[in-house]
Amino acid sequence: MSLKTSPARVENRGSPCGLRRQRLFTPGPTPIPERVQTAMAGTPVYHRGPEFPALLRNAVEGLQEVFPTSYDVFLLSCSGTGVMEAAVANTLCAGDRALVVQAGQFGARWTDLCRAYGVEVVEREFPWGEAVDPQVVAEALRDDPGLRVVFATHSETSTGVLHDVASIGEILSDTEALFVVDGVSSVGAHPLPLEACNVDLAVTASQKGLMLPPGMGMAAVGPRVWKAHGRSRLPKFYWNLEDYRTSMSEGRAPATLPVTLLAGLRAVLQMLREEGIPRVWERHARHARAVRGSAAALGLTCFARRPSNALTAILLPGSVDGVALTEYMRRECGVVVGGGLGEYRGRMVRVSNLGYVDDTGILEAVTALEIGLRQTGWEFEAGAGVKAAQDALTAEG
Repeated sequence: MSLKTSPARVENRGSPCGLRRQRLFTPGPTPIPERVQTAMAGTPVYHRGPEFPALLRNAVEGLQEVFPTSYDVFLLSCSGTGVMEAAVANTLCAGDRALVVQAGQFGARWTDLCRAYGVEVVEREFPWGEAVDPQVVAEALRDDPGLRVVFATHSETSTGVLHDVASIGEILSDTEALFVVDGVSSVGAHPLPLEACNVDLAVTASQKGLMLPPGMGMAAVGPRVWKAHGRSRLPKFYWNLEDYRTSMSEGRAPATLPVTLLAGLRAVLQMLREEGIPRVWERHARHARAVRGSAAALGLTCFARRPSNALTAILLPGSVDGVALTEYMRRECGVVVGGGLGEYRGRMVRVSNLGYVDDTGILEAVTALEIGLRQTGWEFEAGAGVKAAQDALTAEG
């Protein structure tokens, strides 16, 4: 069968009444547990009513466990990019110099945000697929001791790389520069202990490891940030974190928060506590090993030199059209994975195990990948990927 199978034919093949259930293995949005959907379907809590402070406090305390951190945590009605913008606006002045270390599409977003506010950006860029070299950060700080903030990414979603935040933080511990980290796709899949890594401010968002719809950003803010905030002269109203800190003392927020998502977050945090947050991190590690093992068994290459446990970026051979492959997996198998971004469009698939994914789901994703690859003419031993995934999922330790 050709990958150009007509939509009408595909819709009716292998599923009753032409319906096909879609299963997400994308690095955001991620699947939403039924328990969380039920919680969000209830009557919304009034954000100025007596029940709201307890709901907000539950969210803050739970997120402190998930990062983990003892820092203040603030919730904003926005996407991950919005809370990243808040991090820039609250720490810098126009004309300040900031270091951005990037090795992918989302790391480069820090550069765009800083320049939008008139911040002078010193870039240290690394090839896609490689991790940031902490020594390059050390050299940049030695060359320019006036750098006020270092912006970095923990898990780079475009490449599947996990950057060494702990080593960068150790270097920064001897400087005055703040360390700000994008943890949008890592929080929930990896621990991001802010104090231990000398991170001053970290951000994440609802639609990744927190298993919620998009619409809520979170910022964990350490004590050194407030000094920078006091001198910051960048324009901010909605993004002013000092207003959030003031309102938090009253159990409120300075603007309406997405109360439906907060109800869902309460259910998410309860699920994470029941599983045990260290076991959640281990589950992500085990699932990532299974996907990486299946890729190797199929004769494919994992793109990341230092892989994240949130997703696996798989480089495709030149004979395989990645756009057609992902579309085939979606139509024929009901399995939705991410494609390559930027110059890797059509050359990569990104299979996420982030959030609400179990062992059976991993096997479903790998099976769909095998089926799609076979349709492209890629040769491999049938079932090799599934067997490798099974072996990884059942391995001891």
